[in-house]
Amino acid sequence: MTGPQFLSDLMDHAHGYTLQHLERLKDSDLHHRFEVQGHRLNSAFWIVGHLAVSQNWLILRGTGGPFQKFSWAKQFTLGATAPEASECPPWEEVLATYERIHALAMTHVSGLDEDLLSAPHQGMLKVGDQESVRGIIKHHIRHENAHNGQLDWLCKLHGLPTI
Repeated sequence: MTGPQFLSDLMDHAHGYTLQHLERLKDSDLHHRFEVQGHRLNSAFWIVGHLAVSQNWLILRGTGGPFQKFSWAKQFTLGATAPEASECPPWEEVLATYERIHALAMTHVSGLDEDLLSAPHQGMLKVGDQESVRGIIKHHIRHENAHNGQLDWLCKLHGLPTI
């Protein structure tokens, strides 16, 4: 297994965990934002939209892949105010985009040349001290898993099992 194939396998593992959470949450209000000690948490809907936008930026743009454009991306980018449910695209569209971006990212990363992993990434943002293609892929994997922690809490808050 090459380095790029190993990294794509880790990306797919994190993605699979997201899908497990979404399966548990499928009958819940995906737009519901719980409030904890005066702080509103991300909704499951926002998290999935954000993961689609983030994987598109970090992986497809950041590693020189087939970057995608979609009309609602700015609603779910880093620092964006979470839109009201009435301002969001349909759930089916968001989920399909998330799946399409992931499939493109998997194909792209698994086919990368090993030497490209050490090249500077094209994500146009600082990800700690990681300035390489390898570093931005690792950042994406960590990022999706961080949001999986949020989805896990949302399952708990909705009274759903997490294991």
